[in-house]
Amino acid sequence: MLLVLGAAGCPSRERKVVTAFYAASLSKSFAELERKLEEKHPDLDLRLEPSGSQVAARKVSELNRRADLVFVADWRVIEELLVPEHAEWQIQFAANELVLAHAEHSPYTETITADNWPELLLKPEVRLGRGDENTAPIGFQTLQLWKLAGEHYGPGKVGEDLAGRLDAKVKPEHVVPDIVELVVQLQAKAIDYAFVFRSIAEEHNLKVVRLPDAYNLGSPKMARIYLRVSVPVVIETGEPPVQVKGAPIVYGVTIPKTAPNPSGAQRVIAFLLGDEGRRIMERSGFRPLDPPRGLNSGRLPPTLKGMVADEP
Repeated sequence: MLLVLGAAGCPSRERKVVTAFYAASLSKSFAELERKLEEKHPDLDLRLEPSGSQVAARKVSELNRRADLVFVADWRVIEELLVPEHAEWQIQFAANELVLAHAEHSPYTETITADNWPELLLKPEVRLGRGDENTAPIGFQTLQLWKLAGEHYGPGKVGEDLAGRLDAKVKPEHVVPDIVELVVQLQAKAIDYAFVFRSIAEEHNLKVVRLPDAYNLGSPKMARIYLRVSVPVVIETGEPPVQVKGAPIVYGVTIPKTAPNPSGAQRVIAFLLGDEGRRIMERSGFRPLDPPRGLNSGRLPPTLKGMVADEP
């Protein structure tokens, strides 16, 4: 569903449209960003279309739809689906981590902890949901977390194949395309628990269990540990799955080569990376990178080069 968010009192025909396909986990922060951006740049009309990250990129790479910006919840989606044919560069701009979200209706909501969640989630009465790994990073990141947690606690505590047993608990109707639908299921009491981004949990005032850095995919210092696990993911429609390795959660943005309004898109990115944009992201529970990192920085537009550090 297309969300058209425009400033009241300023007819869209008088403004330059900037269309963004973006990861659904950015929805709340981007609603605020849209308002603040158009206050500062009343000649821009930012139009936001949320989905899972892979879906956002496939709209450009497979459906040949034109967008000025593509934002994803795992920067590797841009590298795999858009670079180099559809985009030349990207900027990594924010980090996140996974938490275990639950609500008042959830069994064991008062007693679940970072130590006992594996055994409690495996109980028959607990309903577990997750994202689809083929449409959104939250899907494959959840599967990676389960594998890392199995290694972290060991078979003596949680038994063999924690990831496989957790996945077997998830009913088909509780595997959803993006993180927003996962939260909807939790709030509607259709499920009891789900692993979500910390930012999403804070935005929706969910109860959470904070998880150790060893498997929450939120710590750059643990990157080598995360690399030990991988899950099969369909990156391109119709192609066989590829093994996607665990990595710290880092969001990325690019301007596709076919962008109708690249200059307007650059102004949106500049606002996002500036002080006000960073404050918006922080209020939504994200960790803005300081400084943001440019990949293939030599091809970045001159207006953005000075705002980012080169890739390490």
